[in-house]
Amino acid sequence: MSYVGLEFAKSASAPHLGGSITAGDPFTYAPLVWDYVLSRFCIGSALDIGSGCGNASDYMFKKGVRVLAVEGLKDSVTSSLYPAIQHDLTKGPILTSVDLVHCQEVVEHIEEEYLENLLGTLMTGKFILMTHAVPGQDGHHHVNLQPSEYWIDHLTQRGCRLMSEDTRRIRALAQREGAIYLAKTGMIFANGCRFGNVVNRA
Repeated sequence: MSYVGLEFAKSASAPHLGGSITAGDPFTYAPLVWDYVLSRFCIGSALDIGSGCGNASDYMFKKGVRVLAVEGLKDSVTSSLYPAIQHDLTKGPILTSVDLVHCQEVVEHIEEEYLENLLGTLMTGKFILMTHAVPGQDGHHHVNLQPSEYWIDHLTQRGCRLMSEDTRRIRALAQREGAIYLAKTGMIFANGCRFGNVVNRA
């Protein structure tokens, strides 16, 4: 894994906004995973949290998905491949309603005191595709490093269910294309609040 030759954008005054690769992060670019999720769950709309330079948003849009791209860094919003809005999750949640919330390499940058803003944003989707950084993982302004169980517990308490087989498939696809974050910690959840009692069955 190497970022040699790539430029990293970040904010010195707002480190909690994390950072992004100006030309796109090769390790979060995951068309095999996105194709699987879009097809498997008939995704028509998506919220891309921490959209960076817009690679995922642009890809999904070209597949016919209505995408709301949200990014914290002003420079990334300005240079995004896909039109994005600027929002800081420490100021409040994103209020919308979509089929899919896509959230790669974001949650570890949000301090626990703002966790409700983050979780409220994740819950706007019928499905949630996310990654997280684990304890000991290096990175810029990593302030909430947790095992998978932490996120599973929080989302389960809010009526979500981890889709185990789909998570296994997503990780296998990500491994094939070098999308290391999805390969290591990628998870997909169904939001029971959007499906009645269906996904809450044991």
